[in-house]
Amino acid sequence: MKKKNNKPFSKKLLPWIIVAVMGYTVAAFILQFITSVEISSTLTTAYFAFWTVEIISLAGIKTIKVKGKSQEAKEEIETEE
Repeated sequence: MKKKNNKPFSKKLLPWIIVAVMGYTVAAFILQFITSVEISSTLTTAYFAFWTVEIISLAGIKTIKVKGKSQEAKEEIETEE
């Protein structure tokens, strides 16, 4: 019987983002060392900007969910009184 993984998608995605960023960095260093040619700074900027926006978006979604839950709890307390 398969064990069901109940982790949210964002928790599964974050380690892959870290691996992707580290992999790009290591590949860039290796390529520069072997070929003595630097990877385009525009490509590097765009790559890191993309993943930064992804991480900020995931954090924003989590923040909104937490605020929504606390708001719902406040409303429940007010309706009980």
